[in-house]
Amino acid sequence: MIEFKFILNIILFSLFSLTILNAQNSIDSLQLILKLEISGRKISGTFNQLVAGAGIGLDIQNGKWHLENKTNYRYNKTNSTLIEDNWYDLAILKYYINRTKKLFPGIFYHYDNSLIYRINSRHQYGIGIGSTLDNGLRKLSLIAALGYENTDYNGFQFVNSARDMPKRQNGLFLFKANYGHIFANNKISISSQLFYFQSLRENADYDLWLSPKISFKFWKAISIYIAYDYRFENVYLETLSNYNDILLFGLNLNIVD
Repeated sequence: MIEFKFILNIILFSLFSLTILNAQNSIDSLQLILKLEISGRKISGTFNQLVAGAGIGLDIQNGKWHLENKTNYRYNKTNSTLIEDNWYDLAILKYYINRTKKLFPGIFYHYDNSLIYRINSRHQYGIGIGSTLDNGLRKLSLIAALGYENTDYNGFQFVNSARDMPKRQNGLFLFKANYGHIFANNKISISSQLFYFQSLRENADYDLWLSPKISFKFWKAISIYIAYDYRFENVYLETLSNYNDILLFGLNLNIVD
């Protein structure tokens, strides 16, 4: 219930920001992109498994202001064992210095939890600078930031770290790269996200996330996708694996205003 309220607040904040941005600059055209996705599978018999996933992406731009918000939820129950019940949210507010959008300062907020890594909650926030290169069919967005992390683990014995405590607080360096390419008359799109976190307190404490994705549009705003999600954490709890990956497939619904 707490996680649901958190995600609801993010969505309401995004809609509120949309209203404010529109009121502040009525001359500039407002751009709104809303993306919904859903995936799942169920297996019954000797091997029982239920896997479900959903996501929402909200992209709001008005003049020099640009708000991006991405929220995902994943559920996995296998043979009565709950493996995943995880939330993920990333919000970035950018201000483009000029109309070319090649340079912007921005602030970010990131939240996730993970049964696989036994993370009860992770909050990361900070400020940084980035650049966007966009020619219509290809888009590359880069951002580097300094921030702060507050993570609550379900455990305290970590590999690659001498800090034995369930609550870990760190100064943080973050690097994020997004790439997208549309071709075949807008029928096929490929994208990839690289996310890197580095603790400023411990050199060994860093995370790497990589998420390539390919989508095939087959009817108006509906497309099917295949995505690969790889996550590596160099500091992790004992008895766990420091990396996990998953192959996803499902449906996308893009609502563009």
